[in-house]
Amino acid sequence: MRTELSTIAVQTQTSRGVVGMSKNGEILIVGLGYVGHALARALEDLGIPWVGLRRQLEGNPRIRCVDLDAEVIDLADVDTRRVVYLAPPPKDSEGDPRLRRVLEALDERPPDRFVYASTTGVYGNQDGAEVDENAPLRAATARALRRLDAEQALVAACERWGTRWAVLRLPGIYGPGRLREEQIRAGLQVPCPEICPPGNRIHRDDIVDVILRLLEDDAPTGFFNLADNEHMSSTDFARTVADRIGVELPPCIPDLEAYYAAHPGMASFLREQRRIDSSRIRKALNWSPRYDTALAGIAASLRD
Repeated sequence: MRTELSTIAVQTQTSRGVVGMSKNGEILIVGLGYVGHALARALEDLGIPWVGLRRQLEGNPRIRCVDLDAEVIDLADVDTRRVVYLAPPPKDSEGDPRLRRVLEALDERPPDRFVYASTTGVYGNQDGAEVDENAPLRAATARALRRLDAEQALVAACERWGTRWAVLRLPGIYGPGRLREEQIRAGLQVPCPEICPPGNRIHRDDIVDVILRLLEDDAPTGFFNLADNEHMSSTDFARTVADRIGVELPPCIPDLEAYYAAHPGMASFLREQRRIDSSRIRKALNWSPRYDTALAGIAASLRD
């Protein structure tokens, strides 16, 4: 199923502009997952051509089947002037060999603009402090270390080419189909509110909106955090979704270690505590999210 942007999202993006974006040439989207599909749809609605690279074909002539794990990647017949890179690193790698292969393929025809989606995980544990782009990078998990390697490789390549670049550091991404409704209906267990640390997240459509702006001809260069301003904990988020869909969650778990034992995959997310400050991107683009509170984003996601 093709991911759709809400009508509100498309209207907002169109009315706000991308007026400074040249319509000459295609936008190259590397990685057509949850955000990539939404970005492609937004570009179509704005009349801006794009081509997408992903492992599987979808019957869309704009999407090309490219194996990013191949030893050599051929981009000879692809417009590479503006690149949006959304593909994840391999889960079993130390760095990000996929991105490095794409950068090698771009050496002969470097892009004018490169937007890369990274993670706020590169900041590691900040003991609950507010974190802007000047905070120390304390990446500790294998996932975050792979992203940090990718950031470093990208910036080095762009500086060598003279390419304008932007690295978006993203927290938890949610939106239509990404509210964990199935798990909530099945009786999702959550830690009790008093022991669950603050969280960081961003709605998919707000990511798309910012990427569109970062593709404009006069867009800024640098590292940018992108998150809402609410910092709602994962427990409160799940409870809000449950309330909206009419489901009662089971009793919460009053001990974090007991919760980690039952849900080991959540340990790294909850042990690394930080509050993401995204004021830099807001000021640089004169922009604010449509969904700066989780309640607004959840309501919109359920409508979509």
